[in-house]
Amino acid sequence: MSDLTADQLWTSMTELLTGHRQDTGNDLPGAELVVTEDEQEVFLAALARHARRDRDESMVIWIRPLVASAGTHGGLPVFDLSIVRRRALHVVAAQVSKGGLDLELVTGQHARVQPARGSRLSMLQDFDTWMTTLPLEQRIAAEALDSD
Repeated sequence: MSDLTADQLWTSMTELLTGHRQDTGNDLPGAELVVTEDEQEVFLAALARHARRDRDESMVIWIRPLVASAGTHGGLPVFDLSIVRRRALHVVAAQVSKGGLDLELVTGQHARVQPARGSRLSMLQDFDTWMTTLPLEQRIAAEALDSD
C-alpha cells in the first residue's frame, strides 16, 4: 500500500469526517481519532465534522477532537470551545486501510481516523445538535478552525 499525497489525504479525511460511504443505520455517521504511542492507546475522541488544511504545510490538517461535553442547557447538549479546541495533525505519511486512515505523525505517534462508534458517535451527534444552536457567525468561526 502506498502513501497518500496531500490531496488524497485531505479527500480521505473529509470523507471520513462526513461519514461518506458509512452505514450506521439511523445514526448520522462520522469519525473518531485514535492515537497510539509504542502500541499503547494514548488518545481517543470523536472528531467534529469540520477540518482545515494548513495554508503553509500541505500535510498538516486541523481538526476538532470532541473530548468532553460541558453538560446540558434547556435539555440540549452544550460544548465549550476552549475545551474542545482545534488541534493539528502533522502527518509524515498516510495510508488508507480497512475503512480508515492510518497516519504517522511527526511526533512518532500513530493515529487512526476511523468511523465513529458507540459513545464517540453519540458525542459527535450531541456536538452537531449544539452547533445548530449557535449564531451563524459563531458557527462559521468554529468551523473555520483558524483560532481558539
